[in-house]
Amino acid sequence: MINSIEDRALSEHRGSALLMKKANGKYSILLPVEGTGENGSTPAQLDKTAIGNLQATSEEGRTENPQKTIPFFAHRDNINVLEEIKGEVHDFIRLLPDFTGFKYSGKVNYMLNNTDVGSLEQGQITITPTTKDEYIDDCFSLVEDTVVFTTGIDEVIELTAAAGTNHTKVYNLSTDPSDATITPLSSATGVATAAMGSSATAHQLTITAVAAGSAVVTLTASKSNYASFKRTILVIVK
Repeated sequence: MINSIEDRALSEHRGSALLMKKANGKYSILLPVEGTGENGSTPAQLDKTAIGNLQATSEEGRTENPQKTIPFFAHRDNINVLEEIKGEVHDFIRLLPDFTGFKYSGKVNYMLNNTDVGSLEQGQITITPTTKDEYIDDCFSLVEDTVVFTTGIDEVIELTAAAGTNHTKVYNLSTDPSDATITPLSSATGVATAAMGSSATAHQLTITAVAAGSAVVTLTASKSNYASFKRTILVIVK
């Protein structure tokens, strides 16, 4: 008998991630994705044979570096990120749970999938490699964690311009790490304003209707030595 070995991935798996190099030289999460794309490929098989040989033999041929296709959920926050980088070449790391990874560069584009009845809106990121994949044994020093919102935030809200019960919307937001700074920005302050509280209510967001129309409120969570993260809310004022 021999010992049975449980693969550590079964007991320690924490998930992989697709990271992109930012302006500060660190890699952080591009956006939440449903896959990471493939790295490497199987070599082509070259048959060797000659007249009179009863059996052919083979050798390895060249390997390809295929385009990477990465599924994602389609909504304003993710599409905004992709709109900023589409058509550009960027550096990426496919990070594994033990901080090993594969580094490569590639040109980014994306498309939205057909929408089926009862399905979520989804799309595909395509990264066309411009370099071959490079295995990195220790990615820890290359990676920067990302601030995240841990509170549910509506994608769309409706308010009324007239003062009353639906004139404002208040969110008590939380983040990880908990001491991150949240900065709100309204795309149309003549329609709706957004402001954070102070001191004990620093994470309390108040959105106030001003006049009929629509505005996108962008919330940016940031902290030193972390990558920032954004969430948006479409505010419709009637």
